[in-house]
Amino acid sequence: MSKEFIVPTGSIIKEYLDELGMSQKECAKRIGSSEKHFSNIISGKSRLTEDVAIKLENVIQDAPASYWLNYEIKYREFKKREEAKLETYTNDQLEKLSKRFNFNAIFNGLDWSLSKQADEMLKLLRISDFEQFEAVYSDLSIDFMEDGGEKEAIAIWLNLAREEVEIQNKDIDEISYNKEKLMKSLSKFKKIALDSDYESSIKSARKLLNRLGVYLVFCDAITNSKVRGALTTYRKHPAIFLSGRFKTHDHVWFALMHEIGHLLYHYITTDTPIISFEDELELKEISTKEGEANEFARDFFIDIEDYKKFIEHQKFDRMNIEKFAETQQILPGIVVARLQRDGYLMYDQLNFLKT
Repeated sequence: MSKEFIVPTGSIIKEYLDELGMSQKECAKRIGSSEKHFSNIISGKSRLTEDVAIKLENVIQDAPASYWLNYEIKYREFKKREEAKLETYTNDQLEKLSKRFNFNAIFNGLDWSLSKQADEMLKLLRISDFEQFEAVYSDLSIDFMEDGGEKEAIAIWLNLAREEVEIQNKDIDEISYNKEKLMKSLSKFKKIALDSDYESSIKSARKLLNRLGVYLVFCDAITNSKVRGALTTYRKHPAIFLSGRFKTHDHVWFALMHEIGHLLYHYITTDTPIISFEDELELKEISTKEGEANEFARDFFIDIEDYKKFIEHQKFDRMNIEKFAETQQILPGIVVARLQRDGYLMYDQLNFLKT
């Protein structure tokens, strides 16, 4: 209900009485109320009670008690929101919040005041006050974060991705996630990854995951979030979020299988997400969970023993890479990416084999 129509319930009652040609004094007499109390109801100073609403049914027969009571609830909610706005932030505080929570990037193109942007950010983060941010998102404290701005960016990204779940996925409420079924379907993911059009392959992967009771969301990373992906829970189902920051087939599929590794090894139904960062492969020390997920994704596409034999020959040209990729039933770009990560190729070598 828009603001211009939010008036005291008593104002609507008075309009009905005017239509009936009945005075407030006469109505008060008919419902057994004092004139003063009824006058306070009309002005909105006193709350309309169930008792008065029921009595009004006999006087204003076109409107049931439920109509008056529902309107009264909306009016009181509106009043409470208006009172809360009086305790809003100063312009200086809003400017600081804008920088901290990156309003410019999130609300770019929207002609909103800083106050409006602050309200919308609170809704996005699902908190009632910015002072609650640290307590609610304390689990996002990562040991190797270099600056204090990242936690806000990560929290915003997670919630932006959360808003995309039902947009990007079909309804899977009736499908239960089953770890064993996912394990049996792994070979299907490898076949899907053979599609050189990564967008097409990811759509197929999403359909397969949905059939297994898992959500998959692509949501562009935001400044300072540095996230590659996350595994969390949405409506009692596992949900994989990918930032797709490096939109090449090998990066996207490694990120997806990394999160599937987390799903197989580490998932528990919880609100606390497992977050994977962009630069983890370059870190000397990573968590055990991240190491296990990396190993799963790495070995998912390429048999480790076959890979050891391949690198022994040290012939990393196009022909040999394509031949080896064929034996592993994967695209050559995945082999190139593996060789680059392991230091056998420079990061600018053979990138034309990637898609």
